[in-house]
Amino acid sequence: MAFPVITTKVSLPILRQRLVSRRNALGQLNAGLRDGHLLTLVSAPAGYGKTTTIRMWVNEAGCPVAWVTLEKSDNDLKQFLTYVLTALGEAVEDLGLSALEAVESAQEVHVQPTLGLLVNELHELDQPVILVLEEYHLIENESVDEAVEFLLNQAVANLRMVIATREDPHLSLTRLRVRNQLTEIRAADLSFSLEEAGEFFSDVMGVNLSNKETEILKNKTEGWAAGLQLAGLSLKENTDTAKFVEAFGGTHRHVLDYLIEETLNNQPEEIREFLRRTSILDQLSASLCEAVTGQRESRKYLQYLEGNNLFLVSLDEERNWYRYHALFGELLKDQLMQVEPDRVDDLHARAADWYEKHGFVQKAVEHAFQISNDSKVSGLIERHAFPMFCQGETAMVLSWFDRLPEAFVRDSSMICISKAWALALTHHRARVEEIEQALQAADLALNLCYADEAHRNLVAGHAASIQAYLMQTPNLTNKDAQRLIETSQRAQRLLPENEKAIRSINALNIGYARLSLADLAAAGEAYEQTFEDGIAGRNFYVAIYGAIGLIVIEIIKGELKNALQLCETKITQFNQFLAGQRFAPIGDLYNLKGSLLLEENRLAEAEQALTQGLSLIRFVRVYEAHIRGYSALARLRSIQGDWAGVLENLKALQETYSRSALYADALRHRLAVRDPAVNNATLEQAHHWVTQAVGGLNTLPDIDMVDLDSRIRFQTLLSTAHIVTRLAARNPHAYSLRAVHKYLARLEKFASAHGLPGWTIEIWLVRALMYHVEGKAEEARAQIECALEASAPRGYFRIFLDESDLLRPLLESTLRQLKDDNLSAYGKRLLDAMPNDSLQSERSLTSVPTSDANLTDRELDVLKLLAAGESYNGIGQKLFLSLNTVQFHIKSIYRKLLVNKRMQAVEKAREMKLI
Repeated sequence: MAFPVITTKVSLPILRQRLVSRRNALGQLNAGLRDGHLLTLVSAPAGYGKTTTIRMWVNEAGCPVAWVTLEKSDNDLKQFLTYVLTALGEAVEDLGLSALEAVESAQEVHVQPTLGLLVNELHELDQPVILVLEEYHLIENESVDEAVEFLLNQAVANLRMVIATREDPHLSLTRLRVRNQLTEIRAADLSFSLEEAGEFFSDVMGVNLSNKETEILKNKTEGWAAGLQLAGLSLKENTDTAKFVEAFGGTHRHVLDYLIEETLNNQPEEIREFLRRTSILDQLSASLCEAVTGQRESRKYLQYLEGNNLFLVSLDEERNWYRYHALFGELLKDQLMQVEPDRVDDLHARAADWYEKHGFVQKAVEHAFQISNDSKVSGLIERHAFPMFCQGETAMVLSWFDRLPEAFVRDSSMICISKAWALALTHHRARVEEIEQALQAADLALNLCYADEAHRNLVAGHAASIQAYLMQTPNLTNKDAQRLIETSQRAQRLLPENEKAIRSINALNIGYARLSLADLAAAGEAYEQTFEDGIAGRNFYVAIYGAIGLIVIEIIKGELKNALQLCETKITQFNQFLAGQRFAPIGDLYNLKGSLLLEENRLAEAEQALTQGLSLIRFVRVYEAHIRGYSALARLRSIQGDWAGVLENLKALQETYSRSALYADALRHRLAVRDPAVNNATLEQAHHWVTQAVGGLNTLPDIDMVDLDSRIRFQTLLSTAHIVTRLAARNPHAYSLRAVHKYLARLEKFASAHGLPGWTIEIWLVRALMYHVEGKAEEARAQIECALEASAPRGYFRIFLDESDLLRPLLESTLRQLKDDNLSAYGKRLLDAMPNDSLQSERSLTSVPTSDANLTDRELDVLKLLAAGESYNGIGQKLFLSLNTVQFHIKSIYRKLLVNKRMQAVEKAREMKLI
């Protein structure tokens, strides 16, 4: 879930009606756009009119414009990218949406894969988009610079970046200069010419000066826009123009001090007070100003300041939000420190209260950090840390702790606990020692404040919850699982009943450990509690994993119909809870739904659910969700005859989690050898993998748990058994299945003893095929009959269809002996869905010759959409393909048609009557 976006930060500044055309600077900007420069750097001190000049230019540039006004808080990479991508999405509909979804989903943002999504979309645009980053000098975070550098390094033709700054950014400007990819506009380029100065005084400021007087002021200010404006304001109140012009002089700073004093002294005291006290604000609204200053006439004052050209910039058309010209704001802050230094803390405290009340927690915290006594910021963090954790903003909370003096952390036991949670939830392995230090500090704080028993139990309960959370691993041992349960249960006993958000985490840990021990009933109860407490405590991240746990249990029990119904119910519930907010973990519910629809042979619906699920969880570090989604989509792509899609998803599966690499290899060979038209080289590779990579099954330890690693190992072994069976079917004398039978028999015993029908059904199926290949007809029929009897009421279908060529004769002979009418009907449904020719798979994984160009069916689908003018993203959405897969198919089409452009491909395809 995303933090609230302040829309005025991504709005274009409002232009005043009376402006001076900046011909020189605008000409340079236009030339840079025309020459395709990647970066336009507008670098000059405050008061040179950088913002106004750029705003005038983009108004006439004829391109979509994304504008971000940066603040110090944008040094947080996630926040910076959120605003940049939001601005781009407003400039061009849905531009950067996939990258924005990735940023919102991730606890820790990785620049290259995230912005890679944006780069792909930018390549598809039919016109450039201008991205303006204003006030870039406020950026000090290297990771933000790296993100900007990444975009510049990609040399995206359709992105024109403009950086407005008071000092040069830490970017590779020299490289851009050498490559003629940089437009530079400096103070000299922004200085007013004599003609522009005259136009400014007469048309904008309404001051009549002689040419000589204009020239003197222009020369003394060196064409500095702020100096000219301040001179104009003073002249409006000065009856002796000649004397004023003669006295005017000195450096910029001296001129400014003089003119600010002149300007402010000409204002009523209540206006001067309003200006000083609101100078602490980055943005101003009537409500906010009233809360900070206590002046009820705030709206009237803002209108007065804007109407009198007093350096106030409107941020929206409705005139609800404003900001001071940066230089003017800084000088007002100086005035505040000189006149009312004792009031500064109170003003920031009032601003923090207003922002907290209106839901802008980060802005509230930023103001609280400006208060000399950090108790305000400590209280804010203590109140909002846990709600922010539940929204997925853990990295932001941790950044607050990194700024908060350690002395203020130690003052409160719950602040210490919040810091420990922030470190634990962000998975900073290098900072594990800090977690223990924070927990020790929490104990010390308890002793210092003589806490009562209830508060001690609360802190101890949190500490135990954190310790339990850190115990969770994908490969629990029996001993680890028991320790996890005991620690979580101890935490539950210590925590009060109303601590639902944290109690849900402990219930989730208990459910995971119980599931690992194959205690499905107890795991189900824990996951139910996880869901209920998570919803009650608004910890939706944990609640959804409770729901996922319940569905996984149903799948392991083989109750696929129940699992699918539960999936659909939970998706509906969470969409209602979140009122349409994007919520990445829902993606795993879609993955589960897609894999269950695949098993029901509802392929189009499965494809839609899986692609939606994987797009949601792409940047969420939940191994099991990725394994589930990518393996199911690889199976689906093999059914569709899309071998490129198979390999893409298996590659993603391998990269997801190191322990899933062996499973990815097993699945690849299983899908490859299933094809009756498979070539000898592929068979040889499968043989080599089975003998070299896996080795003898007798040497492998038995599976005695149901933790994540055990479930991956089960699927790996199952796929291995299918591969060996296929190889043995082609060359019976070269393979013995005895060792496989023995291992599967032990595995079947474990699954039967612990009530895991989902496992036993798959074991029975592969053993039936093994017996069939060995010519043991009775044993094969007994096994397949067990599999059919268990599967018929549960919704299994696809696992039988996938083995059609081997299974059909066995199924036909078994059906002739079945006496159960319902079972016979189920078997007949399976036979009717199988291809008539047992020598062919449902669709070959090789390229099916459809023309002289030898295009596959999937390539023809892509080609038709290319001809219809669809973008790469559009093709992906219509065919449920990732952008990488679309690009892979298009490259293949171009290669086969001997072309290198879209129109050439379309024309040649029409000549060949392919479309």
